[in-house]
Amino acid sequence: MASARRNQLLSVGCLAGLLVGGAAPAMAFTSFDVDFSAANKKTSAEATGVSGKMTFSFTKLNPADVADNRYTLDLNIQNTSPIGSNPSGTLTAFAFNVPGTTSSPDFKLLTYNPLASNFGDVWGASTSGAERNVSNNQILNFPTATPSRAAYAPFGSFTFCARDTGNSCHGGSQNGTGLTDGQSAAVRFTLASNRSSINSATLVAQSFFDLFNSRTFTNDGDFKNAQVALRFQNVTTTSGARGKSDKVAGVPRRPPRSPGDPVPGPLPVLGAATAFAFSRRLRRRITTAQLRNQPAA
Repeated sequence: MASARRNQLLSVGCLAGLLVGGAAPAMAFTSFDVDFSAANKKTSAEATGVSGKMTFSFTKLNPADVADNRYTLDLNIQNTSPIGSNPSGTLTAFAFNVPGTTSSPDFKLLTYNPLASNFGDVWGASTSGAERNVSNNQILNFPTATPSRAAYAPFGSFTFCARDTGNSCHGGSQNGTGLTDGQSAAVRFTLASNRSSINSATLVAQSFFDLFNSRTFTNDGDFKNAQVALRFQNVTTTSGARGKSDKVAGVPRRPPRSPGDPVPGPLPVLGAATAFAFSRRLRRRITTAQLRNQPAA
């Protein structure tokens, strides 16, 4: 009886060690930021210094329907250049790619709504490559056939590009109505996953994060194959040079961990320590039980 009890306690101790010492799940996120800085990553002849931020937030369009593969992308765009000092500029356009190959993308953009922003001139939403215009709080539907990509020299082409005004997304007038220093705006997309394995807002966010993080650099530090970019015009550089423009690629950044999120790191070591302390207590209990069950002399 004592032997059976001892084995039972040891089994519980081993199981507890395994459960506590197991690897923690990766931190899940459904939104992330992309930072843009032209302090050293630039396309103009000099580093203009302007900066911006985009926040990508994904939600399942119909959470009650497991089979529904559509998602909402709420996108916030901010000009983070300093207010009242140089560098200074107007954020006039944004562009990004969707994950997957050009011939077989992992996602299809379904609709675009500029909401109350001025980003109503759109490229990458027609099969001819022509510009399409959409008014505030109006929904633009993407064609069923594969749309043409949006030119965005010198980065090449993107899945989607929108700007305030002008004749192209990589050029156009400097007299735009975009975001001045410190201003921000929001736009909204719906998109559908083309892959059955990407079936949650978390996996959608991870796919975009990984794509945006796949950029490389040329020898002088500029971005080579940017996957997400901003366009600035009416730029006054840090040195005071006026009338400049710039296109700036972005670097994705994971959201800060909240108190309720799983904590990555050396949990197996912590589990081993906890299991060791637990096993010591078990051994003491087993020893005490054995002494109590020994026959009296």
